[in-house]
Amino acid sequence: MIMDKLNRIIGILLTLCFMVAFTSCGEDSPQEVTPNETTQTAENEVTEEITVLSLNKEYISHYEWYEDYPEMLVRSEYTDITLDKSMEEKYPLLAKALTETSVMRKRTMEEEKDNFIVTATEEFLNDSEDFSTYVSTLDVQARRADSVAVSIVEDYNSETDRAFNCLNYDTESGKLLALSDVVTDIAKLPAIVEKEVTSRIFQGDTDVETAIPDYFKNTSEEDITWGLEYNGITFYFEPGAVAPSNFGIQVVTVTFAEHPDLFNEKYTAVPDAYVVSLPLLSPFFTDLTGDKRADELTVSGNYDPDGRYYYTLGINSESSSYEVDWFSYDLNPYYVRTAYGDSFLYVFSEESETEDRQMILCVFSLKNGEIKQVSETDMGLLYRGNNVFALPTDPDNLLLCDSDNNYSDACFYVNKNGIPTAYK
Repeated sequence: MIMDKLNRIIGILLTLCFMVAFTSCGEDSPQEVTPNETTQTAENEVTEEITVLSLNKEYISHYEWYEDYPEMLVRSEYTDITLDKSMEEKYPLLAKALTETSVMRKRTMEEEKDNFIVTATEEFLNDSEDFSTYVSTLDVQARRADSVAVSIVEDYNSETDRAFNCLNYDTESGKLLALSDVVTDIAKLPAIVEKEVTSRIFQGDTDVETAIPDYFKNTSEEDITWGLEYNGITFYFEPGAVAPSNFGIQVVTVTFAEHPDLFNEKYTAVPDAYVVSLPLLSPFFTDLTGDKRADELTVSGNYDPDGRYYYTLGINSESSSYEVDWFSYDLNPYYVRTAYGDSFLYVFSEESETEDRQMILCVFSLKNGEIKQVSETDMGLLYRGNNVFALPTDPDNLLLCDSDNNYSDACFYVNKNGIPTAYK
């Protein structure tokens, strides 16, 4: 039943197309809407500087108990991403599409929750001693959001399943992108993906050598799960698709830098600075050392389902690791790339040991792939009301709330040390 619901979620979302937009913090921000325009004399065209978009993220949760019994029947949690209201007038089609998709996503998750409550109640009444809480989460994340393209990744988790779904849009046309719109020669992908997969978990396994070409041969283009990111395209292969099921979901990034002739040049143009939302326990690939090769970065946390908090934080790159006791109600990691070319990891979390559950931000330097904590501050995402927060997307225009300003909102930029600094 859980997998059927997951298929419904993915099926519904894949039928919709979006428009996209851009924005910045405010009038005092150095990157306020001032595009770098150059006139093409021959064709009289205007080329705009690539800018980062502004989005909002909503958090929705529902917890169901049976009367006063301490065992929770259902825990349903999901998030939603929409265009910031300041951009609705400029990009009305994007706003309309994201709103329609938001309504559909919420309706689907609410239907799943209602079905869970009915089934869970029946099971609980039949055998309360062996009953286990029905749990599902859907985290919607922005992997790329600029004036060229937008990529949204949906990370669905239940007690028994995890699956990713990707939605990719061309900013100019607002249309849902096909893989062939971005990749100029799809026939070259199987060999590239095979090399990446076998280098990590296999040594000449002939079954895998045939499984990957067979996957691309037998899977329709629209059924391949891929996301257009700032540094390339990332594939999410479900367990058993290109490797034995016991190896789980396979994540492979094919980078612009390593395969420059494979991509439509339009989508390889990216802003100098950006922020990427990272799913927990799933590798993210980007160049951390400056050698134009993708390095693996993974953020993890051990979760206590009874107390509903994380009790450790783990960060791993190919050359470094970091682990610490955490005791937080949540973990929200973001990869931050600055215009200086430096990489940082931002981890927003909510303390579980204080009565007011204060928000904190820990900043980690990722220079040369080495993980070092550089700061910890009482700082959180800007709250817009009704469980909606400003989503961090631009290192030069971060809307945050700061305890030094009594948690009033302010616009920040990421300085050379990776620390968010308020504009004066």
